[in-house]
Formats: sequence, structure tokens, C-alpha cells
Amino acid sequence: MITMPKLPLFAVLLAFFLGLSASLPAPSLAQTTAAPDVEKLVATLEDDTARAKLVGQLKLLLQAQKGKPGAPAAAESNAGNLLNAIPDRIEKSMWSLLWYWGGGAAKWLSQGIGPRVIGGIISILSALTLAYVLWRVVAGAIHRYLEHTDKEGKAIERSRRVRTLLPLLRLVVRVVLTVMVSLIILSELGVNIAPLLAGAGVVGIAVGFGAQKLVQDIITGIFILVEDTISIGDVIRIDPHSGVVEAMSIRALQLRDANGNLHSIPFSSVDSVVNMSKKFAYAVFDVGIAYSEDVDRVIDVLKDLGAEMQADPLWGDKLLEPLEVLGLERFDASAVVVRARFRSKPLQQWAVMREFNRRMKRRFDADGIEFPFPQTTLWFGENADGSAPPAKVRTVQSISD
Repeated sequence: MITMPKLPLFAVLLAFFLGLSASLPAPSLAQTTAAPDVEKLVATLEDDTARAKLVGQLKLLLQAQKGKPGAPAAAESNAGNLLNAIPDRIEKSMWSLLWYWGGGAAKWLSQGIGPRVIGGIISILSALTLAYVLWRVVAGAIHRYLEHTDKEGKAIERSRRVRTLLPLLRLVVRVVLTVMVSLIILSELGVNIAPLLAGAGVVGIAVGFGAQKLVQDIITGIFILVEDTISIGDVIRIDPHSGVVEAMSIRALQLRDANGNLHSIPFSSVDSVVNMSKKFAYAVFDVGIAYSEDVDRVIDVLKDLGAEMQADPLWGDKLLEPLEVLGLERFDASAVVVRARFRSKPLQQWAVMREFNRRMKRRFDADGIEFPFPQTTLWFGENADGSAPPAKVRTVQSISD
């Protein structure tokens, strides 16, 4: 008998029986429940002498299988009978231990709750991955479209309608994906989502009846957004408010007036909208002149001022058409009013009006055209023969005199 130093028994037995398991069929559950065999194997392994003998026989077997030079001839002759020397019940017990050690997880994964747990985890991970990919694709596409630049690196200006609708679309996609993934996760965790969906429908009906104003806000807002009536950046008037649209949702809009005040206006309260910045605008001038002035001469001066302003590179870029003189508009108490207008780019009409008024005042002063002051005509009546009654005038001495 060969005396062997004590080695990690688990490593030796595992190496041998893993090699043996390749040629042995997997035992059934009935074959792996021999309690007496397991007890005998444990007793053999606990005995130092028996364990040393078993390890020595295993070493001889390994040397014989490798054909190692110098191996004893007796070992080679007995190699084929070595397994027979190991009691059959010990071999079966060792195989049973290995089956229980490595087969428990396989049995759990293949039977009972294991497939359900693995399938649920795969479904949840798949839903999360798909939702994340969809969100990244949609959000990335919207961001690239809004921030797209030309070949020179300059940002391409998108329409106000696009800059209003695309962020809202991104919000809708995020909400839909969040709700869908949440329902999938709850379903895989074993929660019955049918009552949740039915309850959501009932809650929706209750909200529809109890929050009719909110529903009206949303429905009106959807039509306003789809019809492109209002966009972010537009200058609008919703009586009694007017200003620049800073933000919009499907329920309300935020309006910043000229004084810097921010107004939040729900769409349900919007009866009519005056949009002063849609496609183009008109800068309208009502020019009042004295009754003694020649109207045709004033019209010629206005046309000259319009041509001069259109030829200016700074202001000509803001104008879409030459000055249009509409003619004599009306007679006021102290003035004759001549109307003219410029067709300008959106949001540029106020700057054009201020510049034209500045040039007109300077030109009228140079040409001697009078801007009328408020005047009042007194009429004392007349007699039956057509003569006017005498007017009595009395002067009062001032206190300072």
C-alpha cells in the first residue's frame, strides 16, 4: 500500500468523478436516494486508513491511464480491475452526491417555479430594453432635428409650430412608454392588471364628469396645436391680455406681456385669438396733417420716405414690399388723416413703425409740413336775416398786474 500525504479530498474526488460522469447516464431520483450507501461512503471518508488507501488506488489508476514510464507492472495489470476493487455501493453513493451537488440548481431551473421566474425576468428586461431603445431613438431624433446645423455650422431655424409640437410629442412618448412598461412589470410580478385597467377606465369616466373644465382645456388645446393657431414665440392678443407666448402645453399657455408679467391662460377661456406674428405683418401709419396742407404733396413725401427706408440695408431686410399709400383716410376735428403701410416680416412691424415715424418727423420739419395741434371752432349762431349776433368779450386783469 502506498502512503500518500493528505490532499484536499474534495478536489481529488471531484476530478475523478467528473471524468467518470462523462460515460455514465444521469441517475434518476429513485437511484440517488440510497441512504445506506451514502452513510457507508461517509464512514469510509472519515476513516484515515480507508481514505489513504482509496487515494493511493486512485493515483495508481491515473498513472496507469497516462502510461507513465516506470509505473509498476502490477499497477498496470490491476488498472482494469481497480474500479471493481471499489465497492459498487461506494461508487453509486459518490455519484449520488455529485448529482445532488450539481443537479439541484438544474432541477430547480427546469421544474416548478424556476421557469416562471426566469421567464418573468427575461420579459421585464426585454420590456425595459425595448422601451429604453425606443425612447433614445425618438428623443435623439427630435433633438437632432431641432438642433440641426448646416454645412457652415449655423443652426437651422425651425418653424415655431415644429418647436412647439415636437417637445409635446416627446413628452407623450415618454408617458406612454412609462405606463406600458409599468403594466408589463406588474403583470410579470403576478399582479392581475385587468382590474387596474378597468379601474382606470372608471376613474377616467369619473374625471371626465368631475373635471369637465380640464377636459375642455385639453380638447381645445389639441385643436389649437394641430391647427397651428398659436406657436411659441408668437405675439398674440387674448383679451384682455397681449404679449409673447413663452410656453405651451395641451392645457394652457403662458403669455409674457410688455411689462414683464407672465399670464397663464387655460385654453378653455380662449374665445378668440389675435395673432400678430403669423407669416407677415403690416406696419400701419395714420398721418395727421393740417387742413391747410396739400394732401398730394404729403403723399409724395411719404413715398419718398418709404423708398429711402427700403434702400437702407438695415431696414430693407425687414420689409417685404414697398410702402403702400392708401390715401386720405378720414377727416378729424383738427387734422386730415392719410393712411399708409409697410408689409414687413413677423415681429418687425413695431421697429419699422418707430423708424418711419422718426424719419417722417424730421422730413416734415424740413419741408415745413405742419402737424396740427388740437383746435376748437366756436360758433355763436346767427340771426334770421343771416347776420351774426355780436360777441361780447371781456378781459380780466391778472392778479400779478
